Formats: sequence, C-alpha cells, structure tokens
Amino acid sequence: MRGAKLAAFPGAIAIGIGARTRNADELDARAARIPALWGRFFAEGVAAKVTTLAGAGAHAAPVVGVYSEYESDHAGAYSLVAGVIAGERTAVPPGMCKVVIPAGSYLVFRGRGEMPRVVADTWRAVWEHFADASRGRRAYAVDFELYPEPGVVEVYVSVK
Repeated sequence: MRGAKLAAFPGAIAIGIGARTRNADELDARAARIPALWGRFFAEGVAAKVTTLAGAGAHAAPVVGVYSEYESDHAGAYSLVAGVIAGERTAVPPGMCKVVIPAGSYLVFRGRGEMPRVVADTWRAVWEHFADASRGRRAYAVDFELYPEPGVVEVYVSVK
C-alpha cells in the first residue's frame, strides 16, 4: 500500500448491478451484501453483457465498484454498483442500473495483493487516512474502486 495521491478523473458512466448496504452490515457475514453482489457480477457475466451492448472489445471496459447515495458518512447507508465503465449512450440492460462518476479531483489509494483481501485492506487505509482530520475530509459524494489489472485496486475517494 502506497500513500494516497490527488488525481483528476475525467468522469464516466458505469453500468452494472447494485445493492444498498452499510459498513456495519458488511462486518456481519449474515447481513453482508457486497460479497453476494460481486458473486452475482461474475456469475452472471455482467461485464460481458455491458461491453457487448457498448460495442467495445471483450476487455475494453474497466471493472468498477461505485459507491454513491451516501446517507451520511462511513456509518450510514450507501449504494454500491458493481459494474463496468460504459459509453454515455450504452443501453442499460434489464435488471441493471447506471451511475454517473462525476469529473473532479479524487484522493487515490492503490493496493496490490490477493483479492478480495486487498480491497478491504485498501479501504482500511482510506479510513485510517481520514481519521486524522488534518488530512482533509471525505465528501461522501461518489467514490469508486477501479480494477486496472489483476490483483490491483485503486480506490478513488471524493474529497472536500
């Protein structure tokens, strides 16, 4: 895990499948929704369905997890879409949803390791970073995970 870097993101549209949850639920294996959401994403071939509609090549659409509709802060409910980056005009397949990732500056945390553990470890680094108020504040607008290559996650956090 390297330190976080501020980066500009041009904005994007993601299409995938979604769930509503909260961090407290994700700590309880019986209540957790995120593992099942990603399980469905892979089992149902969501990435392939969206990239086919977008007319992109088989590996042209990056996989993302988009967090939005925050109720409050890290303790409140939020929505998560497990999906892929798609073109603005890509049709949303039945049973899927679309979310906008706004253009802007994001604090990016990069992790490398075994999935899904590296994702949890990277989010822990995000929480530790923002536990020190002198490092800035999260906006709780739209955050996202980008999976640029196997075993790598980049967590983009919206900041104030």
